[in-house]
Amino acid sequence: MDKSMRIRYFRPGDISTIISIRQASAIADRIPAMSEEAFIAWFLDPDREAQANAFVMTDDDDELLTWGQAGTLEGIEGEIVGYTILECLRDAEGYHLRCRGAVHPEHRCRGAGRALLAGALNRARLLASDFEFEAEAEGVPIYFEAFLPAADPASSHLAVKCDLEAVQQFNSDGLQLYRMKI
Repeated sequence: MDKSMRIRYFRPGDISTIISIRQASAIADRIPAMSEEAFIAWFLDPDREAQANAFVMTDDDDELLTWGQAGTLEGIEGEIVGYTILECLRDAEGYHLRCRGAVHPEHRCRGAGRALLAGALNRARLLASDFEFEAEAEGVPIYFEAFLPAADPASSHLAVKCDLEAVQQFNSDGLQLYRMKI
């Protein structure tokens, strides 16, 4: 069967699947997992604007999808295999557009992580345009950042493919911070 992946914006009904992916990934990556309640509160915090700044990757079976009139896809949407959420942080070092997410361990090394990072980077560039002038005037950089599991050897390869460099002083709870200037 031919399978393809599609990225789309997060919808509120996706949260239970995202929690399952988060839990499976925490076990596989040997990192502490937030409680379900804490994760929901964090993910859906209004300051994060999840419906604009979170993305999910679906693993769609093209044979189940049918093309409707006008050439649009109609049919069954595949299962969610990964997610990412982008948040904006500001400190003395600069602006940080930081994404956090996970790909279910059974679906890794198929391009989902890279596609999610690319989607988050595109969104980060759009968000950065809102405060680019201020950052330049203050003489501070704007960073795109991603936390990737330190225990997964594919993380460093993914970071290289996405032009991200490890931040040596930042490794927290089994997650390595990677970044690039945008």
